[in-house]
Amino acid sequence: MAGLAVAARAFSASASAGAGGVAMVQGASRGIGLEFVRQLLRRSDQGRVVATCRAPASAAELQKLKEEHAPGRLTVLPLDVTDESTIEAAAASIGETHGSLDLLINSTGILSIPNVIQPETTLSKVQKSSLLLAYEVNAVGPILVIKHMWPLLKVGGRSETGRGFSLVANMSARVSSIGDNGLGGWHSYRASKTALNQCN
Repeated sequence: MAGLAVAARAFSASASAGAGGVAMVQGASRGIGLEFVRQLLRRSDQGRVVATCRAPASAAELQKLKEEHAPGRLTVLPLDVTDESTIEAAAASIGETHGSLDLLINSTGILSIPNVIQPETTLSKVQKSSLLLAYEVNAVGPILVIKHMWPLLKVGGRSETGRGFSLVANMSARVSSIGDNGLGGWHSYRASKTALNQCN
C-alpha cells in the first residue's frame, strides 16, 4: 500500500491550495480503487474526487461514500476501459465540471473471470482471446484513459493554478517485472502489466 500513501499525500498537498485539487480514480467500484477513493476523501477536506466504474448505479460502496461526504466532494461517472467512447465522455464531463485534473490513478486490472479468463499455469493453456482481453483491460484501456485525460492533467499541472504539478499513477503488479519472473505462469496478466509499465 506504499503507492497508495504516496498518491494520497501528493493529492493532499495539491488540494491544500486554492479551491482544492481534483483526483480521478479509474476502476473505483471495489478493491484497491475503492480504497484509493476512501483515502483521498479522508486525507483532504478540500479536494474533490472523481470515481469511475462500469456501472455506477450498482456500485453500492461508492454511492455510500458519496452520501457520507459534502455535495461535490465525490462524483461517480460511468467508464469502461474497453469502450473508448465512455472514456471520452468522462473526460468531457470532468472538463465541464472541474476544468482540470491533478491526479489520475489507473487501478483497473483483470486476472480472472470465471469461464472467460483464468491465470495460466503453463504455456499450453494460453489462449489468444485471454491474451487480447488482458491487454485490452490492463494496458490499452489505461493508456486511452491517459490520452483523454491528458489535456486536463496539463491544466492541473500549471503553476498558475497554485498547485504546480499533476500526477499519473498506473497500478501495476510485482509479477510484471521481467527481472523477477522466476516462476513463470500467468502469461496474459504478466505480459499485459509489463506493457502497462512502459507507459510510466
